Amino acid sequence: MSRTIPVRRFARRAGAILATAALVTTGAVHIATGPAYAAGARASVVSAARAYLGTPYKLAYGWTCGRAAVDCECLNRHAIWDGTYAATGRGLQLNYWLQGQINQGRRTTSPRAGDLIFWDTDPNDGIRYGGDLDHTGVYIGNNQAIDANAYYGYVKVDSITLGGTEPDPIFVDVLTPNGY
Repeated sequence: MSRTIPVRRFARRAGAILATAALVTTGAVHIATGPAYAAGARASVVSAARAYLGTPYKLAYGWTCGRAAVDCECLNRHAIWDGTYAATGRGLQLNYWLQGQINQGRRTTSPRAGDLIFWDTDPNDGIRYGGDLDHTGVYIGNNQAIDANAYYGYVKVDSITLGGTEPDPIFVDVLTPNGY
C-alpha cells in the first residue's frame, strides 16, 4: 500500500518555502529525480535567496556568518542550503569563500535560475577571475541576480552587469554536479 505524505513546511524569514512531498512505500522513501525535480530545487533556491531581500550587509569571514546580516558568500551558502533542503530534504553545503564555491560546480554560458554568478569588481587586483573574485550572488533569471551588496548595505536585486559596471560575469552551476 502506498500513500503520499507531505513533508513539513519550513518557515523562512519573509515567508514559507514549501518542501516537496515524498512517496512512502512500505518504509522506503523514493526521491524524485529528473527535470521536474531539478526545476523544483532551482525554484526553491531562488525563493530562499528572495527571503533575504532587504537583509543588512555585514562582512563575515569563514563560517562565522549569521542570518540577520550577510555578506555575498553567506547569502549564497544560505540560499543554496535552504533551497536544496526545502526541495529535497538534504541541503547542499557550499564552501565559505568565493573560489571554493566556484570549484564546487562547473562554469556555464547558459545560466539557469539558481546558478551562482561571480564578478571581478576590482580592476586593480591584477587577477581577472584567476582566483581573486570579489563579489557573488544568486542568478534568478531574466538577467537579474540577488546579491548582498556592500555598496548599498543590504541584499537586493541587481542586473547581472551590476548596473553596467561589470559586463563580464561568470556563472557557475553548483546544483547539477552535486545531484540536484
